[in-house]
Order: sequence, then C-alpha cells, then structure tokens
Amino acid sequence: MGLHQFVATGHYMNAREETMSRRARELTVDQTALVGVVRKVARQRSKINTDYVMAILRAREEGATFGAIAEAAGTSSQAVQEIVRRHGPVKRSEPKAGVADPA
Repeated sequence: MGLHQFVATGHYMNAREETMSRRARELTVDQTALVGVVRKVARQRSKINTDYVMAILRAREEGATFGAIAEAAGTSSQAVQEIVRRHGPVKRSEPKAGVADPA
C-alpha cells in the first residue's frame, strides 16, 4: 500500500480503513502538539498570503507594471494579472448617458 495505492484511490488506506466513515480516534499528547504546530503555521501562511496579495494590489494601484511586480515576486506577469483579476477592486459600470444620478 504505497504510492500506487495513493494514486489509484487519491488517499492512502490501511487495513482498518476500509470504509470512508470511521470514528476519529483520540490523539496522543505528541500528536496534539504536532497538530497545534500545523495550526500555528497555517495561520502564519494565511497572513503571509494575505500580505502578498495586498502588496501586489497596492503596487498595481500605484502604477507598477505587471512585469515589474512579477519580477519582484519571482513569478510570471500572468500570475500577477490573475491575482489582480481575482482580488482587485470590483469595477462598477459607468452610468448610462441620459440616466439621472440618484445621489
């Protein structure tokens, strides 16, 4: 039950894991500590990812090119464009001519 089992099923299975729904067993003290470390690192990664996206958006707002941002980030300009597209400000459509401004 090595890599081939993983590739075939998408996850590793052992002899006790024949059904998908089984009771979670209680973690040992060591396992609990390790899971706590995973949780801490996940929070740090989330903060770093947010800071990364915000820095890219801020650079674009200030007029930096996709290429310059990509070079600084060590990624492609296409990746930077996708980040801006997904996380950038929502573009509002311009009011149509002849329509009164409600404000």
